[in-house]
Amino acid sequence: MNEATLPEHSRPKRILILGGGFGGIRTALDLAKHFGYQSPDKRTVEITLISDKHHFEYTPALYKLATGKSPMEMCIPLGDIFEGTGISFVVDTITGGSLSDKTITAASGSRYRFDYLVLALGAETSYFGIPGIAENSFTLKSVESALRLKDHIHALFDTHTGMTKGQLMSHFQFVIVGGGPAGVELAGEIREYVRSLAKIHGVDRKYVTVDILQAAPRLLPTMSEKVSDRAMHQLDKLGINVMLNKAVTSEDSHGVYLKDIAFNADTIIWTAGVRPNHLYGTIAGLTLDKGGRVIVDAHMRVPGTEHIFAIGDSASTPFAGTAQTAIYDGGYSAQVIANTISGHEMPIHRPRSTPYVIPIGKNWAIFTYKDIAWTGRVFWWLRQFIDLKFFVTILPFKKAWTIWREGSSLCESCPTCVSALQKSR
Repeated sequence: MNEATLPEHSRPKRILILGGGFGGIRTALDLAKHFGYQSPDKRTVEITLISDKHHFEYTPALYKLATGKSPMEMCIPLGDIFEGTGISFVVDTITGGSLSDKTITAASGSRYRFDYLVLALGAETSYFGIPGIAENSFTLKSVESALRLKDHIHALFDTHTGMTKGQLMSHFQFVIVGGGPAGVELAGEIREYVRSLAKIHGVDRKYVTVDILQAAPRLLPTMSEKVSDRAMHQLDKLGINVMLNKAVTSEDSHGVYLKDIAFNADTIIWTAGVRPNHLYGTIAGLTLDKGGRVIVDAHMRVPGTEHIFAIGDSASTPFAGTAQTAIYDGGYSAQVIANTISGHEMPIHRPRSTPYVIPIGKNWAIFTYKDIAWTGRVFWWLRQFIDLKFFVTILPFKKAWTIWREGSSLCESCPTCVSALQKSR
């Protein structure tokens, strides 16, 4: 007799996790710890994670990949993470589903049935309906998009010969739309990177500029004014131009347009907005808030259900939108599922704000928590330690250390850059 024909009370509970990001991986790993490794003939739960990628992407460090660093830190195989845990992972793309039927459908044609469902599909880029942005700008939401930006940057330095001064100014102007953490971090890193490339390729640095366009009255608007002021000061020291209260109205192949000015730059990078994954709108039975997040109860469950959860960026909770929140929610939902199956008391969910460490340029970062704002080299190192600490939670220490160490090394394919790198060693 196979599991499909076993009575419901006799077969393993099927726990299905959608999404291979911070929240999904934390849920799966914590569930595996709760139940321990179980042989196929004795298992009480069956944990399956569905992702549209074979790997986990460490999105907080994608700006490093776009600026020449090794991809090892940003692209970790799911097989390495789940090795020896008893967790199954499937590479497939979700297309819809029904909560009442307890099924999820996917692009492969497969239908995945579940007893417990955890929605952890995360967020995607939002262009706010602005014409031309999606077609003409670069983003930094995936390994693929980071590599695309890196290739574009190298192409600029390979194709500048014979240009006029005016053409060079547009050719090497980098406009970042969005003054949140992602935009600010990228600005500091890309400024250093393109200046180093300019030296290698014999381009006068006066032609290389980095600008930030921010629609809000200040940078990092979700944080304190003290943090905004210190970020502005550091960016000014680095020679990065910041324009506030400047909302983009459109973009085309020639540049980006504001209400009163145009930037005829060859590189526009969009970091201005995200939204919950559009796939939540395809799953019958979910109720979404105005922002597209799934409404949940005090235990991260979809209202009216006991076995369906939404976590991290997916959930309509006060601190959704950060990796720390997704990790916390993943651990909490795993605990709820384990307690429900074991008949134990339900744990209390305590949503909490989390600290940020925002690196801006080499060896400098802001640490902020609530009204605290500390800056300097030590906090840049703190950010590196935080990265290592996370890797240790999902991988054996030796693998985590190797990934973390390689994440700071240069990894170039441009022959001119490789040659310069070899000479500098």
